[in-house]
Amino acid sequence: MKVGDLVTYWYQRPRWRTGESVHVGLVIETGKFSGNRDVKVLWTDQTEPETEASQHLSLVDKSLTT
Repeated sequence: MKVGDLVTYWYQRPRWRTGESVHVGLVIETGKFSGNRDVKVLWTDQTEPETEASQHLSLVDKSLTT
């Protein structure tokens, strides 16, 4: 993952495909953060970024949008 990528939680991919609501966020920073987290994500419903572990995230890509 890199800065500028749109992401969702990996376990929400099936919900996305069926048109249900999911969390979507923008990666704004990468690095090493506490708790084995390695990205900062600004989620659509938040005003401040959250640190996340990239292994729990999935890119919003063509496979989800087509």
